[in-house]
Amino acid sequence: MPLLRINNLSIAFGTYTLLEGAELQIDPGERVGLIGRNGEGKSTLMKLVADQIHPDAGEIWLKPGLKLAMLEQVPNLSNFVTIYDAVVDGLGEIGQWIGEYHALSMDADSDPQKLERLGWLQDLLESKDGWDLRRRVETVLSRLQLPADQSIEGLSGGWQRRVALARALVV
Repeated sequence: MPLLRINNLSIAFGTYTLLEGAELQIDPGERVGLIGRNGEGKSTLMKLVADQIHPDAGEIWLKPGLKLAMLEQVPNLSNFVTIYDAVVDGLGEIGQWIGEYHALSMDADSDPQKLERLGWLQDLLESKDGWDLRRRVETVLSRLQLPADQSIEGLSGGWQRRVALARALVV
């Protein structure tokens, strides 16, 4: 069973046709490189597969349960969060819970409300397999040598790409 199948895919922007009748199938174990000149549709194809934009015609099928992550050319990261928060943001709602747990565990002192919230988050993460995801986040941060609690603000473009890569790897 293929991982991805594209049939008769077409998309145009105004009068400029970028893809017309495109066909592609990726099977398990295959490695694919996407090469082409600027403006030839590489990023558009990836956005179509990621369901960020929609084709004018054709079909894109992904194997049910397939996880898809994309490292964008220019990372779209908020300057007002930590590296940890930017990485877990890629995990959706469970990522928000992991991020909140991380922040509270660093600052839970003896405030009864914070401790109660921390306990609630622990139970929630236990029921949603969040501990495995949290371990994956921490492993990726460690391997990419990213300081979890540093702010995104002030990071160079290269470091921001590294954060975006971490976010793509934890999905």
